[in-house]
Amino acid sequence: MQLPKEKIMPNAFRSIGLIARATAAMGNQLFQADDLNNNQFIFLMRIVETPGITQAELATQLHVDPSTCLRAVRKLIATQYVTRGTDAHDKKRRPLLATAKGQAMYPALEDYEQQILSVGTQGLSTGETALLEELLAKVARNVRDYQNQH
Repeated sequence: MQLPKEKIMPNAFRSIGLIARATAAMGNQLFQADDLNNNQFIFLMRIVETPGITQAELATQLHVDPSTCLRAVRKLIATQYVTRGTDAHDKKRRPLLATAKGQAMYPALEDYEQQILSVGTQGLSTGETALLEELLAKVARNVRDYQNQH
């Protein structure tokens, strides 16, 4: 697949980037007092939502470099939000599990996510919100597929 030479909707992707950076910055600030910095709150959310996820699976799901994921997971373990378990059937598999502290933090993380979604979709009808979700999923899939090809 070759990239088109003409400019197609550059502001749309810039808007997506702005949304991602702004929500991450606000989340980092909000959860800094809880020792969740550098987007660690996002990693913790995924671990709580997917008990037993491996570090490699987490990196893939969040589309981050494995070394970035490793640093985040190590910090979550050091701050006692997450533990690294062992799989009874596969000794090489090291599932990640949220501790009681991590589980207790989840409602605040979920509230933040819902607040941001509410603010972001303010003024949109139910149909517009559904369409936005559908279209963004298509864009994400296209970009992911393109990334996997290169």
